[in-house]
Amino acid sequence: MPRDVPLRENSRFVLPAEMDERWALVARVWNSALLRRSAKLRDLLVYLCHRWWVEGVGEVREQEIGVDVFQRPPNYDSAQDTLVRVQASQLRKRLERYFQEEGREEPVVLEIAKGTYEPVLRERLAEASAAVAETEAVFVKEPLRKDRQWPVWLLSALCVVLAAVCVSLVVERRAPAVEGASLRRFWKAFAPAGEETTVVIADAAFSAVQDMLHRPILLNEYVSRGYRAELDRPQHSAEQKDTLRYLMERRYTSLADVMLIKRLWAANVLDPKLTSVSYSRDLHLRSFEKGNHILVGSRRAVPWVDLFDKELDFHFVYDERTRTVRVVNRRPRAGEPGSFVLPESSDGPGERFSLVVSLRNPGKSGNVLILSGQEMSGTEAAATLVTTDRLFQEVLAKLPPGDGGVPYFEALLRVKHVEYTMQGYEILAVHPH
Repeated sequence: MPRDVPLRENSRFVLPAEMDERWALVARVWNSALLRRSAKLRDLLVYLCHRWWVEGVGEVREQEIGVDVFQRPPNYDSAQDTLVRVQASQLRKRLERYFQEEGREEPVVLEIAKGTYEPVLRERLAEASAAVAETEAVFVKEPLRKDRQWPVWLLSALCVVLAAVCVSLVVERRAPAVEGASLRRFWKAFAPAGEETTVVIADAAFSAVQDMLHRPILLNEYVSRGYRAELDRPQHSAEQKDTLRYLMERRYTSLADVMLIKRLWAANVLDPKLTSVSYSRDLHLRSFEKGNHILVGSRRAVPWVDLFDKELDFHFVYDERTRTVRVVNRRPRAGEPGSFVLPESSDGPGERFSLVVSLRNPGKSGNVLILSGQEMSGTEAAATLVTTDRLFQEVLAKLPPGDGGVPYFEALLRVKHVEYTMQGYEILAVHPH
């Protein structure tokens, strides 16, 4: 966009004089209470609609948006500067809230597609079935050769299952509020009235990338997208690079994450108007400075767990060669070992570790709940603990008496599972924070 043209005079940021039904909907959103005081989000919304609907582009890159909407220099590094992703995430949340509140009677819902930034119109009654259709369509468009289909088909099958579960969440009636005074007090203190909470779901594709590379990718590399340099390394074959590129560009999560959201929804512990669900890859460092966050998954799939690792007593050490985990106990209490290990698997139920952590966010202006489990059974155990009063009381019994606020603690669990389905768990240790 020419620098000498005032932003408001550029047609890309101005609602058209003559509006069809699409633009009329945009105008109602544009004039809503949720966007009225946010000029940049208004600009971003109209800009994206103009690019697709008026200019007819097939794709708008993040770099273009940064330059055109947010006045970034043409050669700026979008990997380091995440402003566009942050603002797009905020716009998606505002749109979602608009159609839940002020625009709840709108027959058509407007969304901004992730990755492509495309404005998508969807009939409200067709939302659930469209989610399944869209998920299945991804794997029709981009067939892969047989020699690299196995990881992708596993993920594709999982995504279809996830979509079906999401449909059930849409149509299922909410259950009564969570039973149990202890658990109600915890959630009321964790997410007080009027505060926003973000549920951060696992980046399962990122975990698969680490499995292929046989090395961990730490938080700084995740934030900067530095792991994409692997696509240029000569030691990887062309087939490996194709699979890596495919996984790096896809967004998959775990069935356990969806089931956790279902449990939270059914338990009625969070205000749906102030709760959002974000994919791990869409967040940035400043996201954790305010508000409440629930991180669902191990650090391999939610690297943001590393933000809090120095504060934790229980440190997970993952062996890339054997794909086993041991837990280092940094501050053993009386009678506790310096590390926890699991026995080798046998014909009986398998065992996995799970960690539940409650602590303050880095800005000390909100709370963080980490539900970090090995595989789905571990995450399921963590979710069960924080939504079942009887089990949660077992943790509270091992903590010093509190003042009625949020109990900050770490609880390490040993989970028994059969075919990744939890069969029960044991609390190995609970440390106060």
